[in-house]
Amino acid sequence: MNLACVILAAGKGSRMKGSVPKPLVKFEGKSFLEGALLAAKGTRPDEICVVVRHEREKIEGEAKRICPSCVFALQDQVPGTGRALECALDVLKPDLQKDCVVLVTASDIPLLSSSVLLSLLSEHKKSGAVASVLAAKVNDPFGYGRIIAASDGQVEKIVEEKDASSQEKKVKLVNTSVYAFNAEALLKAKGKVGTKNAQGELYLTDLFMMCKKSGKIMVSLCQDPILLRGVNDPLQLLALEKEWKERKGHKE
Repeated sequence: MNLACVILAAGKGSRMKGSVPKPLVKFEGKSFLEGALLAAKGTRPDEICVVVRHEREKIEGEAKRICPSCVFALQDQVPGTGRALECALDVLKPDLQKDCVVLVTASDIPLLSSSVLLSLLSEHKKSGAVASVLAAKVNDPFGYGRIIAASDGQVEKIVEEKDASSQEKKVKLVNTSVYAFNAEALLKAKGKVGTKNAQGELYLTDLFMMCKKSGKIMVSLCQDPILLRGVNDPLQLLALEKEWKERKGHKE
């Protein structure tokens, strides 16, 4: 296996306040999960693993409709996106090779595309990093994790909104929850981070930072932030739909 893709779809998504599980909410006629799977499939991975928990049967049913060959990992009671990835590694591990790249995406980024993911993978390989995080610069970074990076693009720190200092909250370089990891570094980091933070969760960002012990960890910057905008509530969905329609209208 040279490339494995993990899609995180285990969260409850309670802020969407609807009867439909968050990964099944639709944007431009496709569920969030369908968009994530199509973007992943476009990178031609050897395997796609979807991490599930809340409303598991519905999520798995949608995933199988789009990608019958995908596999599933059930997240246990330990909360957090970092734990979700660890559960996926338990499923993927028998086939992971040392030189395999693990691409991690979220199921709530409606405009994420294969081309964006391929660009991340290309930059990850060229940089020689053991882990890379896809980032964007935004005018209003509220709610996003902030990336503190050196001038050469190496990551010094990633801090979540709830854990950020007043100075860190001013940083406009934000984490988009999309990563590329070398499997060897990721497997070494697995099981070595805890939940001592404001949310009591096992953060994926902590797994990412732990990879620094294996080599350099880098930022890969996407020049078009809208393509990486996550959706957490109905107002964010409406805003994204409006902005995207206006952009398409200008192009037509």
